[in-house]
Amino acid sequence: MKEVVTMWKNTRMIILVALSAAIYAAFLIVFKGGIPIVPGVTEVRPANVFPPVFGLLFGPAGAWGAAIGNLIGDLFGGTLGMGSIFGFFGNFFLGFIPYKMWGATFGLVPKNDMKQNTNSFKKVLAFELVSLVAAAACGVIIAWYLDLTGIVPFAFLAITITVNNFAASVVLGPILLLLLYPRVKRWGLVWTDIMAKEDVAKGFAKTIGSILMIVGAIGGLIVGVLVAIGVAGQQLYGFTGAQGQVAVWLSVLPFLLMIIVASVMLSGQEQFVEELED
Repeated sequence: MKEVVTMWKNTRMIILVALSAAIYAAFLIVFKGGIPIVPGVTEVRPANVFPPVFGLLFGPAGAWGAAIGNLIGDLFGGTLGMGSIFGFFGNFFLGFIPYKMWGATFGLVPKNDMKQNTNSFKKVLAFELVSLVAAAACGVIIAWYLDLTGIVPFAFLAITITVNNFAASVVLGPILLLLLYPRVKRWGLVWTDIMAKEDVAKGFAKTIGSILMIVGAIGGLIVGVLVAIGVAGQQLYGFTGAQGQVAVWLSVLPFLLMIIVASVMLSGQEQFVEELED
């Protein structure tokens, strides 16, 4: 995770944070008055297509942009509250996981072609994989906190956020990335063209780290929901059941720790591949 700190010494990366945050926040604010799912907490969010795309294109700048943009969206959209605290962290991982996992997608992205583009079927699959994992991680992080504070039950919110996040990116994401990548690349704004390789975390056992990230995000979602339903009496779609249950908190916590450990294990340096001139 070294690069999430070292990027702040680069002016262009800081500008990309501001750009990502502004675009994300603008679209979030527009849809704040749209279709609320949990009033004051979340709503149908087409804007969630941006964090995975910006994460892949802008790396850590896209992750910070997603976190800050969500906070701005809450502030100006009238939904700033307790949920905004972990909403910041959840949205950070929504942009962070895609670029960290991109080079460790079990061969879907070739080692000699790490371009952050969806110009092949395998790369589309890679995008869907990292987007799904990021969507689930975001949902688990936010729902875990809001259940712990007794605001919204875990089962309902975790599923809702995950589906909401992934639905926005599953179709539009690959198309948007396909359209944006050539232009961003031509302008020299892809994060691997801006940052120095040595400023990015080296990582270790990256394939295992990728597996750990998947287990942490998807496993945390599944186990958390099962415990919330079985122990706390919660429902997938509704506010029935107890909140703030220690069993739910403890069952999800190990998976959150897996996400953190996986973040350290994954790198991003593998995306610094010399490109041959045409």
